[in-house]
Amino acid sequence: MSRIALTCTACAAEVTVSSRHLMVRVDVGHSESGELLYTCLFCAATVVQQVDAASVAALVSAGVSYLALSEPIVGHPECPPCGPVFTHDDVLDLHTRLARTGWFDEMLTRLT
Repeated sequence: MSRIALTCTACAAEVTVSSRHLMVRVDVGHSESGELLYTCLFCAATVVQQVDAASVAALVSAGVSYLALSEPIVGHPECPPCGPVFTHDDVLDLHTRLARTGWFDEMLTRLT
């Protein structure tokens, strides 16, 4: 476990924090920099400091937890996924199958 010396941006105190109490957050789309997150031991503020890619690599190799963020992919309702349309008859068929006893075993045998 590594210990890393940092300067708190909230109170300007010099703190030494163990690597397990730090987190590096990187946006996957813009991975040339990241953010270092920790709680200051003097003022108890949650500190977020910008770090460059080389610092991110050094911190991660020192054992700091790594969190990669990416934008969620949200499908547009006008662009449905490929495949057959799920109809009302499909819903009725599913309801009928689930009403029978042994439906789970039947589904397991179809998968194998």
